[in-house]
Amino acid sequence: MVLSPLTVVLLSGVVGMGVAFLVWLHRDRPGAGPLAVFVVAASLWAVAYGIELAVPGLSTMERLVQAQLTLSVIIPVAWLVTVIEYTGHPHWLTQRRTALLLVEPGVFVTLVWSNRAHELIWSGRGTQYVSASSVALAPAYELMYWGHMSYILLLILAGGVLLLRMLFRSNQVFQGQGLALLLAIAVPTVIQTLFVLDVLPLVFNPTSLGYVASGAVLSVAILRGQLLDVAPVTRELGREAIFTEMDDMVIIVDDERRIVDINAAATALFDGDQSAVLGRSLPQTAPTLAETVPGPGERTQTETALEHGGSVRYYDVRAIPLYRAYGVVSGHLISLRDITDRRQREQRLDVLNRLLRHDIRNEMNVVKGNADLLRDTADADERERLDRIISTVDDIVDRSNKIGRVTEALETEQHNPIALQQLVESVVSDARNRHPELAITLSCEDGLWIQGGPSVRIALAELVENAVEHQATDEGSIAVEITATRADETPGVRVTVHDNGPGITDHEREVIRSGTETPLKHGSGVGLWLVNWIVRNLGGRMSFPATDEPGTTVELQLPAAEPAHATDEPLAARSENAD
Repeated sequence: MVLSPLTVVLLSGVVGMGVAFLVWLHRDRPGAGPLAVFVVAASLWAVAYGIELAVPGLSTMERLVQAQLTLSVIIPVAWLVTVIEYTGHPHWLTQRRTALLLVEPGVFVTLVWSNRAHELIWSGRGTQYVSASSVALAPAYELMYWGHMSYILLLILAGGVLLLRMLFRSNQVFQGQGLALLLAIAVPTVIQTLFVLDVLPLVFNPTSLGYVASGAVLSVAILRGQLLDVAPVTRELGREAIFTEMDDMVIIVDDERRIVDINAAATALFDGDQSAVLGRSLPQTAPTLAETVPGPGERTQTETALEHGGSVRYYDVRAIPLYRAYGVVSGHLISLRDITDRRQREQRLDVLNRLLRHDIRNEMNVVKGNADLLRDTADADERERLDRIISTVDDIVDRSNKIGRVTEALETEQHNPIALQQLVESVVSDARNRHPELAITLSCEDGLWIQGGPSVRIALAELVENAVEHQATDEGSIAVEITATRADETPGVRVTVHDNGPGITDHEREVIRSGTETPLKHGSGVGLWLVNWIVRNLGGRMSFPATDEPGTTVELQLPAAEPAHATDEPLAARSENAD
């Protein structure tokens, strides 16, 4: 059934202007401006064709055809600009490129409105009936018209390539949006091309119906697909900003290891600016770095030393493959993180760790041995001094042993489910054997399991020993209370150790909370530091809750675990080895 001219005018006008209104509501979004021009031009084209079907005069029909052809110039250009902005390439539209883009449309429009003089666009002024009451102009299109159609198809092809590239690299949301934009131009263009080629057996031009369908597709994409709310241009700009501004050096090479792009930080590796480096061979420019790049499709991570400007810096180098469509490898992305300071710091820590755990301990044993020999022949005053020397040496050796045990545990232990009650009971039993005068109580909920290793036992034992060590001898018996319960607000386990000693000073607590020490702000020992390291290594937290009772309360938040009864027996062995 052939639609009446009035139906075409109303349907096309209402749908087109409705979509234009939706676009106007999102006018501040990338691509909204040219998309509105696209929709309005398509609507006016359909309205012009509807009026052509309604008016009887041949001269008026000819003017309306000229208006339609003029609008047909705007539609593909506006669509292409929409796609360029939508996909995140507005910088492509320089003044020169925009001018070149509009050269053909300008020439075509000029020829359209002067067609009577040369008939390069169409010839003849014949008419044909499209219905019993509607007549339309039936022009015979000439060479310049077909050239213009080729230009339109070229613009649509260029925009289609941009959309397809985005479709292959995007998620489902952006794929739906890109498909909607592609259909919005493809459907009416295919219909118009088939009609002017006389492939469709119709006397009525159905292109206007194609634009109605495009309007419906765009409406759904805007209302349900967030076409103008969530656009890939924001994502692309974000990725570009990360690439440009990040402190890590980033180099992109193609499959022949030519430098395709680098960020600003990576220019420090090369002599020259960014543009001077592009296109150069990485093996020739930085052969040491090129050796870290794996084969096609492979990824690697390694450390390497690079010399530049007379200095040597160490880098953590990661190379990951880049893929085009269908899994074709197109190159590698190489990131370099400067780890020189970290490497030197780790070396210093290794040396200090060796000095503390081995050299100083061995030398202190020599001091203690000589002090013991001197004590046998010394008088009473000298013996008192030698006893203080021996006691101090024992403290230093004990701290060295503590740090050694904790360091070894943190470096080698694997975390497994541990029955907390069994673990705490072993700590309490050992404490009573070492300190018979100690009044220690335990309260532990049934069925508590934590994720940890032997270092947990070291931490709990250290808290008990800390209470004994700091308890004044003239203040009565030493009392320690250990409580283990399920945490109220988290899925973890809370272990509280309370003693009746003098308490921890605010200064000491603040040092542990801040996690740093300075020459003017530091703790008086290493025990709490060791406990804090162990708990943090487990993913837990140590705190000092305020209580009304005198003494010290230390609370450990430990990660809970599912029961694993197979670990019951190994736990006892691990507990013994931890001592």
